[in-house]
Order: sequence, then C-alpha cells, then structure tokens
Amino acid sequence: MPNSTAHLVAITGATGHIGGALAQRLLDAGVRVRAIAREATKLAALTARGAEVRSGEVQDSAFLSEAFRGADAVFAMIPPCYGAADVAATFRAVAASLTSALVQAGVPRVVALNGVTPEVKTDPIAALHAFERLLRGTRNLHVVALRPAFFMENLLPAMRGVKRAGILSSAHRADLPAPMVATRDIAAAAAEALLKADFTGYQARELLGARDYTFTEAAAALGAAVGQPQLRYVQCDYPEFRGVFVRAGMSASAADFHVELARVFNEVPNPVVRTSANTTPTSLEQFARDVAAPAFLGY
Repeated sequence: MPNSTAHLVAITGATGHIGGALAQRLLDAGVRVRAIAREATKLAALTARGAEVRSGEVQDSAFLSEAFRGADAVFAMIPPCYGAADVAATFRAVAASLTSALVQAGVPRVVALNGVTPEVKTDPIAALHAFERLLRGTRNLHVVALRPAFFMENLLPAMRGVKRAGILSSAHRADLPAPMVATRDIAAAAAEALLKADFTGYQARELLGARDYTFTEAAAALGAAVGQPQLRYVQCDYPEFRGVFVRAGMSASAADFHVELARVFNEVPNPVVRTSANTTPTSLEQFARDVAAPAFLGY
C-alpha cells in the first residue's frame, strides 16, 4: 500500500451510498480524500473528518479537472440524473466530461463504476456503457471498472408500499433468480483497489452479491426483517411501474430509463458467471436486517 499520508484519492458522488461509504473507509485508513459532489452542504460531515471538498457539476469538465488535479487515483461514477430531459444524452455528456477531466488532470489510475447490465444496442441502456468505452480508449490511464449487479438499495423505495399496502411490488419478474449486491460491498471493492493503487492496464470486476435471489425470495427476506413473514411480491406491468417514478417527481426520460432497465432484466440473459472472485459477502437477509428494516420503521 502507498504511504497513506501522501496518497490522495478524489471521489465523485461522495455523498451517495457508494461514494460516501468509500470516503469513510479511506479516511479510516488514513488516506487523504478529496470529496466531490454537487451540493456543498452535504459534504459537511466529510469536511469534519478532514476530507478536502469540492462542490460542482460533473458535466463541467473544467471544474472536474481542477478537482482531480494532484490525485493519485480517482473514483469516478455517473451520478443518478432523475430530472434529466434526456437520460441517454446526460450519461454520454457526463462520461465525456469525466474522461476529459481525468486526462487534463493527468490522473494515473481510476476506479470507475458501471454495472453488469447487458450491452444492448438501443438507448438509454447503450449509453450506460459509454464511460467504459471512453476509458478503455484513453492512453496512459490504468482502470478498474467495477460492474455491480442490481443494488439491494433499489428495493428501499418499495418499502413504502410494503408499509402502506402490505405487498412488495415492481416490474421485475417474480421467478427470475438474479444477483443482488449491497452498495457497502461495492464501496469495499473500490476501497481495496484504491488503497493498493497498484493496478495496471484495463481490468473489469463484476460484483454479484452473496447469491442470486428471485424477487419472491427478496419479499420473503424483507418481510422477515420487518415483521411481515407473509409478505408477497406482486409484479406490476410496465406502464404502472413507469407511473411510480413519474409520481415520485422523476422526468419522463428517467422513468422510461427505469422501465427499460426492468425490461432488460426480464428479457436479456445476464452473461456473467458467478465465481468466488465476484461473489461479495453481504446477503440480502443481512441487508434486510441492517438497512431495510430501519428504513421501513422510518417511513
């Protein structure tokens, strides 16, 4: 591991589930952290722990170039864009901004966040993979591309429906086993790479959680944790699913993106084979107890 007192890591999305947990892990290890996020007020907790902070927009490559300057490594991600009028165009613009900033700042290493979503030819899913393609084509940049599966945290908004109606509902197939991963395990994988900072070339690492779960099994795990052992999973249709996101205040494009993610999940086989290397420790049962149950009580 490099000298922690000299090692500087810049983190985009530093106030999110993954970036926030990553920043805390690196600070615990004595690494210098430069936390980057849109809203300065949300960075106060990291400032109190000794992190440098920068607030600005990830589509502003000049801002990012300055925020990345002097960093030995960067954690780079495209943040959620729930209000975007065109999600695919936003994904591509942010990917281009991040890549340009990494080059302009002369950053030698980056851990980039993508996903295991299968590559399809149509937007907005196709735009998800633009960042990896840009990074792969960048000279003198060493890359670890993390490709996590379905985030367990994506189940948390549905817990409102559990409390209100006593069912877990989504557009995902009820009977399809699929990998689900806790964001804390993604942060742990990123921290491991950034602490060592010895990776070279271009590497991709899938993160698949402890095992595959159907959404029926997810309902059982969540129900057991919140005192509803008979909790059922009910699959809704795509228009109904889209309406959930529109009513939550997302743009039409963002709502369409979530529907397309569910459709690809349901219809396109995941090509990634589970191995010991891509299996991560947190089970859905543990996540339900540690994260979903407290969230449920807070609704």
